[in-house]
Amino acid sequence: MSQEDIEGTNILDEPVHGIYIPAALFVVGVAITTYMSGELKILWSLPILFMIIFVRAYSAYKRRRSLYPDKWTSLELEDQTIISKNTALYRFKLKTRLESLEIPAGHHVAVRVPIDGKQEVRYYNPISSRLESGYLDLVVKAYVDGKVSKYFAGLNSGDTVDFKGPIGTLNYEPNSSKHLGIVAGGSGITPVLQILNEVITVPEDLTKVSLLYANETENDILLKDELDEMAEKYPHFQVHYVLHYPSERWAGDVGYITKDQMSRYLPEYSEDNRLLICGPDGMNNLALQYAKELGWKVNSTTSSGDDQVFVF
Repeated sequence: MSQEDIEGTNILDEPVHGIYIPAALFVVGVAITTYMSGELKILWSLPILFMIIFVRAYSAYKRRRSLYPDKWTSLELEDQTIISKNTALYRFKLKTRLESLEIPAGHHVAVRVPIDGKQEVRYYNPISSRLESGYLDLVVKAYVDGKVSKYFAGLNSGDTVDFKGPIGTLNYEPNSSKHLGIVAGGSGITPVLQILNEVITVPEDLTKVSLLYANETENDILLKDELDEMAEKYPHFQVHYVLHYPSERWAGDVGYITKDQMSRYLPEYSEDNRLLICGPDGMNNLALQYAKELGWKVNSTTSSGDDQVFVF
């Protein structure tokens, strides 16, 4: 937690403190007043004390959690940050600054917004780490025909959006694989960031991770600085970029993802290794075809939580 977060934290946001501290201060105040006046005032003050405890307990009950898997919760937009020509990071406030979300790696949240008199629902993978408290970060890419992404682009700080979750099927445990290969395309990087955050924040997790990340142009590479920093700091992580329309200064791979690239940059098939795929349907189908040709055991495009080849 940063110094700014610490300074902005209200200890009364913690439900237990929000009950005990006000009640204790009230009792101390009554005791001091009684001592100084010589009158027994504790009896008439009990209803007030009970009222304080009730109000604080009810307030704590209402804001004890920010996300539920079976009901919608409104969260307030704190701010948004443009990260590419058509993509922005949206930060939503949790119910308290002390809360952190326990969202399993590779799981997403449902988002509900009103558009033209209808409730539109979409699914996004939060990129904020479970070690971070007080907020939930979403990366949303705007599409020409995207109703919900256009709605997000029009949000202002203080507006609210309905959330539900976590939702998902991927099962991941530290060191459950020796080498994790990942093929991602475009905004499909968001569940990948969840997994990377899961791996690098657990010192005991020695899983090697290799990422093959495809985009149209350099400007479309989401959160490239963060990925490069991770690759520099964590020796178990490598990232390789592929661009369909590179600039003249681009020195990396060009075109669409190929079987040769998957063979060179990702782990080979082994019972100890795993392959994750997340991107547009066309890319997913192509990567699955190449995975089969490279010896991976592919069940279907609809993946179960423990599948060795998992498609988001």
